[in-house]
Amino acid sequence: MGMRANYYGDMKIEVSVERKSLIERLKKNREKHQKEFEKAIQLWQNDLKEEIAKIEVEKHTHFPDKLELMQRICPVSYLNDYDDLIDMFEMGVNDQILLESEAFRKFCRDEWDWKSEISKNFYYKQVLQPA
Repeated sequence: MGMRANYYGDMKIEVSVERKSLIERLKKNREKHQKEFEKAIQLWQNDLKEEIAKIEVEKHTHFPDKLELMQRICPVSYLNDYDDLIDMFEMGVNDQILLESEAFRKFCRDEWDWKSEISKNFYYKQVLQPA
């Protein structure tokens, strides 16, 4: 583990991790996110079907507000974030990967910045698994 200036206050922390362990962790975190997304999107799709069935098209002169709302609250998948990293590290040639604190937080602890956004989503709230 090394330390450098100018990160958290006056310290920047780095850690060297095993590439294979990092890939395993990312795959585990990806699998968890995929399950959560699949459950959330299924709930959303069910509600979307109900809303579409209620629409009396001949009474509308513009796009239905309720469908616009459904679009805004549609669960988002971040599987590509995991896939990109997994591919990158699988193609890596070094057995050790140097991670800074922020990367470690995201890749190993699964604490991505977007996690706060999905935790506010109506459908994700119903399916999020405790850490």
